[in-house]
Amino acid sequence: MIERSRIADIVVTLCNDCLLDNGVSSKLPNLTADEWNEVLLFSSKQGVLPVVTSLFADLTVNDARTRMVMVRGYASALKNQQRYRQRMTTMRALVEMMSEKGIDIMFMKGAALAQMYPEPEWRVFSDIDYYLFGKSEQGIEVMKKHGIINSAYYHHHTQASLHGILLENHYDFVERVNHRCDIILDDALKELAVKEGHTIKATFLGNDIHGAYLMTPTMNAIFLMRHMSAHFVSETMPLRMLYDWILFLRTHASDVDWNIVNDLYARSDMGQFAGIIKQILQSKIKVDCCGWTITPGLTADADKVWNSIINPPVRDPYRKFSLRYYIFEAKTFFANRWKHKIVYPRESYMVIFFKYVYLGLKKMIGGLGTDD
Repeated sequence: MIERSRIADIVVTLCNDCLLDNGVSSKLPNLTADEWNEVLLFSSKQGVLPVVTSLFADLTVNDARTRMVMVRGYASALKNQQRYRQRMTTMRALVEMMSEKGIDIMFMKGAALAQMYPEPEWRVFSDIDYYLFGKSEQGIEVMKKHGIINSAYYHHHTQASLHGILLENHYDFVERVNHRCDIILDDALKELAVKEGHTIKATFLGNDIHGAYLMTPTMNAIFLMRHMSAHFVSETMPLRMLYDWILFLRTHASDVDWNIVNDLYARSDMGQFAGIIKQILQSKIKVDCCGWTITPGLTADADKVWNSIINPPVRDPYRKFSLRYYIFEAKTFFANRWKHKIVYPRESYMVIFFKYVYLGLKKMIGGLGTDD
């Protein structure tokens, strides 16, 4: 069995070759079938399997068992191409639906970030997140007329399903209920959406699609960092998110208003986390963060966060919103206290815990409304 740190090094090298340097299959390491199985399993959990297996396309492998492991991994990654096309179709349908009432839509994460990859199909994503420029409720009514019912979630978005794909209708960009610092970020993102939210069209959906937009570079610099930190503090932050950020910097760093962004990082206490991310990119992934002006964090902090990335916690195995589910989540919450001190350094840990308990109880008894 390969050590986890060694597996991470292999996957990072392959991702760097494929995403950043246009590497070729000759750079693949010489591994046994069992070792490749571990590498591919790790890649899948980290959201980068299609990236890694893209290097297998023209590879000749003599060992039959190793070849079968790699073929299975490649076949699994190929399914992501189909999933990507399904999401493009669903996004187009959503835009067309909203256009009936003149509602513009801004897509977040997912397909928008996929456009920065050498091949968009390599970027794994499941749900479709979008913002309706303050017309969330009108959008819900439009979807209802098409037989699509939205349900409430904890905060900041509702959920629905179209073509079997989860749709998240964000009335807020980030949640405003549990963290005071997020109110600063959400207010800023909504203000930017008004000022510049109609400047970047989602042209990848087709020339016949109108009223579909993407976050601007400055908006993404705010949103993506908060999104990463929120995942990090609640569960884990996969390598895919780090590569999203790397490709975002390579594509748009010069287009970001870093004065606005760095000021918001400071006022929302996100500076320490952002600095740690920069240190990880430089010391663990070995990439140059040209254009990103923030000071790198401490090496010791970066080492601890990196270890939590490559050794993620066990996922909650219980039925969602069941009592055992919440007990497991509570244990994870307390185990992540050190993460809380990085992401929300000036907020009470116990206050947040009891807020989560309250929201969880409301969800269990069916009392969570769209305004929560």
